[in-house]
Amino acid sequence: MAQLCGSSLHLPSALKRLDIRESPLALLPDQQDVVENHQWLDLLHPFTGLNDLHLGKGPGLHCALTLRELAGERVTEVLPMLQNIFVQELEPSGPTQEALGQFVAARQLSGLPVVVHNWDGWS
Repeated sequence: MAQLCGSSLHLPSALKRLDIRESPLALLPDQQDVVENHQWLDLLHPFTGLNDLHLGKGPGLHCALTLRELAGERVTEVLPMLQNIFVQELEPSGPTQEALGQFVAARQLSGLPVVVHNWDGWS
């Protein structure tokens, strides 16, 4: 992830759906890479036209915590067209749900509502 965030890729702002899943290799102890919140923001920032964000179970928590930090003036800065967040195996309560709830509430107040969905990871 850090390599992608630091690269000079020019990602299309017209992309409507983005899937972020964990790699099986990410589970190996020597392959673990701690992704900082600013790296998540760097990754998501170019996707200005994104409507749907699909997150695997692992990335779901990290991305949710980052989005929660956007509550306030910055809530519409990143992913301004976002309408849906799909999280694989989303628990009815817990840190991912709590963090996304704060982000969703802030987006609602800004006039750009977002809906969170449980995602089976296949569709």
